Amino acid sequence: MPERFMLSSISNDLLSPEMLGYWSDESLREVPDDSGIYCVFRAAADPETHEMEVQQLLYVGEHRNVRYGLQHHPDREKWRAFLQPGEELWYSMGLSGHANRERLSAAMIHAHKPRFNGDSEYLDRYPFPETTVHIYGKKHKLQSIFTVEPRP
Repeated sequence: MPERFMLSSISNDLLSPEMLGYWSDESLREVPDDSGIYCVFRAAADPETHEMEVQQLLYVGEHRNVRYGLQHHPDREKWRAFLQPGEELWYSMGLSGHANRERLSAAMIHAHKPRFNGDSEYLDRYPFPETTVHIYGKKHKLQSIFTVEPRP
């Protein structure tokens, strides 16, 4: 696997995923079937350019097979029901091995507090060691660099 697609962990405290994507429902079958985290966004046309753009982070999840996790997520209909006419769901993902996948997902949820992660234990709690996340790639509406401290 090319190095640019790997989740690099420079130290135990720094996770640096490249966010790949964006994919719509029509291109969901093109999402890699690798282990990682994923973000679900609301996309809408920019009023000036009329180009579809990411507007809001709706959900952060993780799965050993991101494509499968997205295609079979039980909340897909809830996400769709939230959209206004002309809006779409867009997806991005960052590759992450099993060892860091839950920690990275928890950090993303804790820092971003997405609308549809309302039942997540990680909104107000972060049971992992202090973690700095540096996101690069397709990162619209995501904090580029942030640190999450343990909160039992």
